Amino acid sequence: MSTGPKRSRSLEVVAAVAVILVLADLLGVRVVDWARASGTAGADGPTAPPATVSAPHAVAIESLQVPCWSCPDSKEWAVRFRTDLDLLAPLGTGSANAAIWFKDFAKRSGSRRAEAEAAHARRVDGPGDLGPVLRGDDPLLLEAEPWCDQATMRLYLDIYPIKGWETEVPNLLIQLTFAKSWVARGMAVSDPSTAMEDFRRAIRLGRLMRQEDVTVIADLVGLACIRVGAQGIYDLAVKQGNSQLALVAAIVLGEVAPQKLAGAQRLTETDLAPYVQKNAAGDVSLELSGKKLDHIVAVATSGPDRRFRGEAILELNFVRHLGSPAQREKALAALNQLAASGDRILVDLAVWARDTKPSTEVLEGSDPLLPPPPSPSKKP
Repeated sequence: MSTGPKRSRSLEVVAAVAVILVLADLLGVRVVDWARASGTAGADGPTAPPATVSAPHAVAIESLQVPCWSCPDSKEWAVRFRTDLDLLAPLGTGSANAAIWFKDFAKRSGSRRAEAEAAHARRVDGPGDLGPVLRGDDPLLLEAEPWCDQATMRLYLDIYPIKGWETEVPNLLIQLTFAKSWVARGMAVSDPSTAMEDFRRAIRLGRLMRQEDVTVIADLVGLACIRVGAQGIYDLAVKQGNSQLALVAAIVLGEVAPQKLAGAQRLTETDLAPYVQKNAAGDVSLELSGKKLDHIVAVATSGPDRRFRGEAILELNFVRHLGSPAQREKALAALNQLAASGDRILVDLAVWARDTKPSTEVLEGSDPLLPPPPSPSKKP
């Protein structure tokens, strides 16, 4: 689901890497170093409960497959890693909802958003292509660590209500900064085990961000966190001569670009921007084919990804209020079906889409959505 009045759909697409995945060979359990984290909690922030983080799972090489994202079957897949990320970085066991800490840095309503802005201002240049990062001993970076050892992150309904285009999102920039900063710190330390923990922490944060599958932008930033962490693991494994771990990281890296491409394609397939027209009098209408509407309804009601179902539901909001009488009836039926479903997030979004008329701000907030009316011809 997208948020905000400007419905930007551009996604960077990069070349995919073809790789082979084999065995990850690290076992054991790491207990969180609470002596390191306990002294860094913010005065107004909650305290993360204790947690453990297991070492990556072992797997038999004969059970592994290279996902074929270019094969026809992939069109039916959820846009998720086909490779088990527990092979690189299992989630922690913490019982708290990690969102109760991250929400405080939200740009719109976060009680600690000024701290996030201050952290942004004190970033330094990171190594390689990481860009600006926090120093490894930054208090806010240390405070964030135990929250990435929690098992869940739930923002919507628990913290933020669903309000269509105005649905709030957390501060994704600070989350990406944390991930890149841990990777930068891992690259700088001499102890390989310490470095590996930082790389895996970045992946765990990305996994938590993608867990709820509500907004497209949060999912993409989570994917970026996983990518930088996996790159750190790959580079260190190559340096150590650990070919098995390097190949596990390589196949994860090879799945990043196909997910971006598949996500962009699925957004395009439900995008109504090319079908919205505005005449000289300012009246807005939809020139929509039945086949296109059928596809949007199918994605909204039965798609494999919640975030893309949410995108389709938002498009049905336009059909519900701007389509032909028959199209409005079909959109209403689909939204009523969704409003009676068992997914509370999609229920709230469907009710919003059904009952909320698109505002002028939303309609005019997207450049390609409403081309300007033609200029009146000049009389000789």
